[in-house]
Amino acid sequence: MKSVAGFTLLEVLTALIVITVGLLGLLGTLGPITRLAGQGRLRGRSAQILASRADLLRAQVLAGAPACGAPGAGAQLHADGVRESWTTRVIGPLVELQVIAGVDTLVTRISCP
Repeated sequence: MKSVAGFTLLEVLTALIVITVGLLGLLGTLGPITRLAGQGRLRGRSAQILASRADLLRAQVLAGAPACGAPGAGAQLHADGVRESWTTRVIGPLVELQVIAGVDTLVTRISCP
């Protein structure tokens, strides 16, 4: 009897099952990856907002020299949906700034000029 080259039906079905399980596993990871990417984008935007507001408040404190005054508090909703709020207070020779953007918070102190 002559042997014929090729695959048997059982081999083809086994290969399809292995490929299907692999693809289902890959699809199962896409949801969490997408969620984490969105959170990373939001955290990056929050970090930009925190740094920008801290710089603005620091400039206001230094512009008030030689007096040691705290700029006013406030809040702002950005176009991308990130809510920002800030407060300031004088603590002896320092001005404490607290900025909240999204779920991130920055607290820093600036010495009075």
